[in-house]
Formats: sequence, structure tokens, C-alpha cells
Amino acid sequence: MNRSLKSVIALLCAVLIVVMPASYVEAAEKNTSVEAEEPLTPVSPEYDSTELFERSAPACVEVRVTDSFDQVYVGSGFFVGKYNVLTNAHVIANASRIQIFGIDGKEYTVRSIYGFDEVKDLALIRVKEKNKKYLKFGDVPPVGTDIYSIGNPLGIVGTYSKGMISNSLRVIDDNDYVQLDIPSGIGVGGAPVFDSTGAVIGVMCLTVPSASYLNLAIRSDIVVEFLDGLKKKDRISTEEFYDKYKNGKITPNVIGLVEGEDYKYTKKEEVSGLTEKTAAQIYEEGVDAITNIIVLAFDGFGYSQYAGTGCFISKDKLITAYHVVKDCLMKNIYVYDKAGNRYEVKEMATSNEEKDIAILTVKLLEYAPDGEDFTPNILPINKDYVPATGEEVFSLGNPQSYSFSLAKGIVRIPTITIDGVDYVFHQAPTSPGSSGGVLLNKYGQIIAVTNMILLGTEFPQALNMCVSTMVKNAPLSALGA
Repeated sequence: MNRSLKSVIALLCAVLIVVMPASYVEAAEKNTSVEAEEPLTPVSPEYDSTELFERSAPACVEVRVTDSFDQVYVGSGFFVGKYNVLTNAHVIANASRIQIFGIDGKEYTVRSIYGFDEVKDLALIRVKEKNKKYLKFGDVPPVGTDIYSIGNPLGIVGTYSKGMISNSLRVIDDNDYVQLDIPSGIGVGGAPVFDSTGAVIGVMCLTVPSASYLNLAIRSDIVVEFLDGLKKKDRISTEEFYDKYKNGKITPNVIGLVEGEDYKYTKKEEVSGLTEKTAAQIYEEGVDAITNIIVLAFDGFGYSQYAGTGCFISKDKLITAYHVVKDCLMKNIYVYDKAGNRYEVKEMATSNEEKDIAILTVKLLEYAPDGEDFTPNILPINKDYVPATGEEVFSLGNPQSYSFSLAKGIVRIPTITIDGVDYVFHQAPTSPGSSGGVLLNKYGQIIAVTNMILLGTEFPQALNMCVSTMVKNAPLSALGA
């Protein structure tokens, strides 16, 4: 079950990010090729997910485009030289103004369009300010290789994603792509796709909205060919470019979901006294803490039934999402543990509707027939823990009523603020029914409660963007915790 997001649905349209149908490169200045410069990332060695983000993020940018009707679109891009930003041609087409921002908010002044090719769907933008940290291209690795990307889906700047190569060469309309199994969203066009060495193997450009995680990136060899073929005489002034598209329209994608423009990322830190656990260990300990919550809610005409998740935080207390239990009487909430034992809900001990967290007091009502001797496990809560970008986290709950399921994924942004509430933006898949479940760190500690999912059906091309309310939002002090 999803928590509704105030007034953002109307701002989205089901738009497929497409490659433009024609080619356009105009002449301007001198006849020299784009300069070769020292790259940000070496071809080797390999890095873990968090290290890759820390090394690559300084090269990634937000490409903010405004048309002559003041409509705004946010796309993605990255530095490929000290003064050169690469993005998709479709990102800047129809622009009357182009702004470049680092994901840290620093603005770069656009000087000219170095190259623009609608057939290849590539554009190179020249900026005034220097950025020594930029990315190098590498060969496309084989199918099954882990890959990463930093982009701006739905205008959420600096979103980190992990996936793999599904097909290393997909030819469509005579253009060569890499097919990827990775989260996407409107606004990721122009984002770099890199391997575990930090070498860029493709540029995000196409999303299939009717599919799950099916995306295409322009192969790195095609991108290098485009860059090598550019000459300074091909440069287009911004005035010329804006004049050409002065009557063009763009499709806005900035939904104002995340508050503020100052994005902070938590660096990787080792925690003393704690041992990282495997997924199997986390599940073994967590499954005995999770409950299935079945709710009967009266809508004025009759009762409807839906399911959610809860988690024991003491022998008689469950934490869950407020929206799971808000529309019903306590006697109409049925709680079951892994052994099938049933609990009655005595009261809502404390809650916070704005932060979507509730704590229920429960009492064992009846044992399951032939049930096992079962004692709920109590998972530790760490309300001060903020994971690093790229760190693995684990979601435990009952997605689509598939009870007691574990999922894992990386942290996309450690903390985002929506309507004044702090959330973890992550890639551990959740679905309706996961609400009230818990997000665990690599030490098996509860750091957030599952409560909100941006599904592709509600937010076109959001493709299961999961956010969980941070456990620091929980009214634990009322319980002496």
C-alpha cells in the first residue's frame, strides 16, 4: 500500500525519452579537435559501490533547460574534459536557456554548444569554469557485468543507481546501444554509465516505460567516435542555438519532490564494534521480528481488506507505517508472526501521521494450530545511522502479501527531505504490502521504516523509486527508547 504524495501526480506525463530523428551540426570557429586531458578515474583498479560514487560524483551534473514558455526540464550529463560537458541531444533540444550545475549545486556558465548530433543523440556543451574532475571512457564489458550511473530522475539531482548489462550490443535504427537492467526515470538522459573501475561504458538515452528496468545507453565507442570527430569550427554559439529553438517546447519533469538544492552525501565510514552481516544472516535474524498485518477498513459502504507489515521493537510493541493502520479500529487489525501465531492490537501506543510512523501495543491472542514454540526476535534500532551513498541496505517485509521477504539494493541518496520529513532514498525493491516493514543496514540494524514507493504506474518512468522514513522520525522517546 502506497502513501499518496501531495499534488505531484498532476505534474507528470508519460513521456518516453527518445532519440531525436534528425542530425544537426553547424559550423563556427577553428579547425582543431577536442583536446585530450587527464581523466578523473583510472581504468583500474576496481572500486566498491560507495568508492565509485565518491570518485565519480564530482564529474556529474544537472542540465537544466528552460524553453521560451518558461517550462523547465532537468536532464543529466557529465564532464568529459576540463571545460566540456556531455549530455543527450534530446535533453537540450528546444532550449531557450541551458544551465549546468554540479550535483553539489555549483553553477557553470555555458559558453557554447561544441557539438550537437540528433541522430546519435549526443551533445557537447562548453562551459567557462574549469572542472579537473571528469570521466574517462572504457570498453563495453560483457553481459552480466555490474554497472552504475549517477543521474537526475524526476529532477532528483545526484541519484545513484546500480544494475547490470543485459545485452552488450543492441542495434536499433542503425544505432548501437548497451541494454541495461537498471532503475531509470525521466531526467536520466545524458547520465554516465560506468563499470567498477569508473570507466564510462555508455550514456543513458532511452527508457522503455512499459518494461521494468529496461533501459538503453549509447555505447562508449559511439560516444568516443562522436567526440573525436568534433572540430572547433563546429562549435555553435548559444545565441545561434537558442534562436533555432526559440519556439520549441519541452516537457517539464521537475516535480518538486525533494526540498532544497543543497544535496549532502554521506561518505563511507567504518563503524567500530559492529560486524557486517551477510544477506542470509540478516534474513535469519530479521524474519523472526517481522509480522504480517491484515487490516479490515470500513469505507462507509462496506469493509475492504488490505495487508501491510510490522516489526517487533520490544516483546509487546510493533513499529509500522501510520497509513497502514490509520483508517480502522484496533480490533480490526490482525497480526501474525512467522509461526502463524495471532496477536491482538491493544492500542496505538504512539504515532506521527506526518512522518508516517506508528507504534502498536500487541498481545498474543492465539497460537497457530500445531504451531512451533516461537519467540519474536527484537532487532536493534540505530536512529543515528545515516548510510553512505552506494552502501547496501536490506528491505524486510511482505510485498504484495508475499510474506517475510528480503530484498537488497544500494542507497541512492542517504537523506532526502519531502514535506519536511527525512527519508532514505534506496534501491532495495519494495511493493504495496511492504509498508511498515523495515530497512536494515549492513549490520542488521533498523534505520528506516518502509512507507512510500513511486511506482511507474503512478509516476511514469519512476520505475519503483523507493523511499523509507528514517527511524529517527519515530516517536521512540514516548516509549523510553
